[in-house]
Amino acid sequence: MTMLELVDWLAAVPWGWILIGLAMGLVFVAVLLLTGKMKQPSVVVKEIQLSDLSALWTKDGDVKTIHISKLSPLWRDEQIIAKEKEVSLPIHPRARAFRQKLQQWAWFEKFPQQLTVCIQILALLDREGQCPSVVSLPSDVEGSWDENTYRILSKTTLLDHSLNVAEQVVRLLSESKAWHVIPDTMIAALGHDLGKLEFLRGYLYSLGEHPMTAERPLAGIPEFNALPKKNEILRAIRLHHKMPEGLLGKTLKKADQLARQQELEAAVIAESTREASETLPSESVGEKEHFVPDPSPKPLPLPLSEIHSGPAAAWQAQADIYGETGEGSQTTPPDEAPRLMDISAWFDAAQFLDGLKSYINKMYGRRFLAFSMADGVVYFQVKALEEVARKQAERAGCMEIATMAQRDLTMRQVLFTIVHHLRVEHDVIARGLIKDTFFGGYFNVIRKIGKPVKGYYTPFHAEAFGSIAEMEQAKPAMLRDIQKVSPYLDNNDTE
Repeated sequence: MTMLELVDWLAAVPWGWILIGLAMGLVFVAVLLLTGKMKQPSVVVKEIQLSDLSALWTKDGDVKTIHISKLSPLWRDEQIIAKEKEVSLPIHPRARAFRQKLQQWAWFEKFPQQLTVCIQILALLDREGQCPSVVSLPSDVEGSWDENTYRILSKTTLLDHSLNVAEQVVRLLSESKAWHVIPDTMIAALGHDLGKLEFLRGYLYSLGEHPMTAERPLAGIPEFNALPKKNEILRAIRLHHKMPEGLLGKTLKKADQLARQQELEAAVIAESTREASETLPSESVGEKEHFVPDPSPKPLPLPLSEIHSGPAAAWQAQADIYGETGEGSQTTPPDEAPRLMDISAWFDAAQFLDGLKSYINKMYGRRFLAFSMADGVVYFQVKALEEVARKQAERAGCMEIATMAQRDLTMRQVLFTIVHHLRVEHDVIARGLIKDTFFGGYFNVIRKIGKPVKGYYTPFHAEAFGSIAEMEQAKPAMLRDIQKVSPYLDNNDTE
């Protein structure tokens, strides 16, 4: 049977047309499948010789062996550079200029990840860093600064202070030829005070923990979280007002102190220039007017001769800080007596005694820092000596003493040197009550009511502060409860 006869036969039966339709549909589908497969593009494999490929990373045809780990940064660096370009240019001129330096400095060539982090911190400071660079909380180390010093340094913005510290980092590490440490230390310098930003002033800030608060914005930078030395940078930031560890941490602390010194001197110079110009006759249109002093003039800033009289000698304390280890958190002083140091750049005995006088028999709620006894001795807690020393150092512009952490062991050297000077040169220390090798001692304070209280005091002869009768007369009732003070002999005669 031919094909035509088959079709005629199928058409003659009732269901024949159904079979014909199905057959034609199958033929149509087969044609479509064959056509689609023919239109698929063929894969072209391009071959390249290994010698040609190696020319991509060899120079002048030199044969070199390159490990695959050396090739991986080729695509990782491209991602970092792309991320870096996403950060807009800074608004403030100094921040813009510093960003250009960051991108030009050679030591960042092998550290593109650190460069990206620096640029992002700089962008944050550019947006938010116009707040003061100091905090006024009593619980913060800066909160105990002298009021005049705080007022002067508060004029320095957080942006400017952070850049000042960063520039000191470059100078210090370049002088010691430790260029490889600059990228990570630069991150610490730019980020060490981020906890002072106004939008971060929460719980930790209220406790005086601005170094801890600085970790929050840093944690929001992905590249920072991936840094190999992330933990070392964070630890340096936490301890920059205490006793840091390692070259990174110690450099950050010293750079911070030098920056404060620089800011204080610049502010005082500006203030002195302004006030000097105000004392000159001023001319107005048509007539001359002479400056009339205020009947209650404000205290003038320190003369430049006082500021520059010897910071190099006071900075000698930095060598002691660099040689120390630990966080300075010990609860009992070590047995070894402190060493003397040069405090001539800022210490004045008469002013120091005058500063101590205001603490005698003064109550702070139910607490006190100094009290007199009728036998002619005044007992001062160490905190009183330390506060007066810090304020005197601040007035002389020695910020490395003023900003020292509360438990920094170098402060023991400062206090020991002061007491030694007052003992030998002015004979105002009650030498029979403490050993000459220490700046204080433990005493039993016997009260009318209650158990004896053990305390650590430095005993002074009362005549150094005026009339003992007047002191006793002005003594508040709580301090009159003290009957007797005697050396505590069970402390092995140590601090």
